[in-house]
Amino acid sequence: MPSPVSRAQTVRVENWQIGTWRGGACEFHARDLPHRRSVWLVEPERPALVLGSTQDPGDVNPGMASEMGLEVCRRRSGGGAVWLHPEHSLWIDVTIGRDDPLWDDDVSRSGQWLGDVLAGVCGTEGTEVHRGPMVSSPFSRSLCFAGLAPGEVTVAGAKVFGVSQRRSRDGARFQCVAYRSWLPGLFAGAFADPATRDAAGLLSVHEVDLDGPTLLERLSSALSS
Repeated sequence: MPSPVSRAQTVRVENWQIGTWRGGACEFHARDLPHRRSVWLVEPERPALVLGSTQDPGDVNPGMASEMGLEVCRRRSGGGAVWLHPEHSLWIDVTIGRDDPLWDDDVSRSGQWLGDVLAGVCGTEGTEVHRGPMVSSPFSRSLCFAGLAPGEVTVAGAKVFGVSQRRSRDGARFQCVAYRSWLPGLFAGAFADPATRDAAGLLSVHEVDLDGPTLLERLSSALSS
């Protein structure tokens, strides 16, 4: 069957471009986004497992991933693999230019403004933004939610938003994911290592009671205020 046609819609909210994009997860990851203030809600049309930019491709068994109905591709930002799903995940991409006042040359601080915004839209008591150094675990190179990076959001120690970042001479692209439902049984079997499969099932993930349009509306309001 031919691939579904991607669809994009954008509006302006003051100086932010706000968009919704529907299509293949791998197709959107391959797109170059302009380095200006923009927020994209991405709605993948099929489940996907997206590896970090430097992740070992051998972490995933492609045959098993195919049997499970998962696209497998690589993003340009770092970290471990992220599971994306049309119903159960929330995926947001945010871009800024290097000349933006939000830009910070210090990569350990550069995503904290966005973490603060994401924490605010969660509307959950006890939400915190991680401001310390990267917290790694034996599985954080394979699983995004097994580690904790600066600017990522937690509730009572459970990660809410994972945030990975790609920086260039022109600007930064922040790729953010949260889960309406965390269902490792839908993707963990695609990992080649049995220990990684087990670790995915034991991760502490805080689910969010939001749908995509509501998240985008709250983000738009927070960023334009």
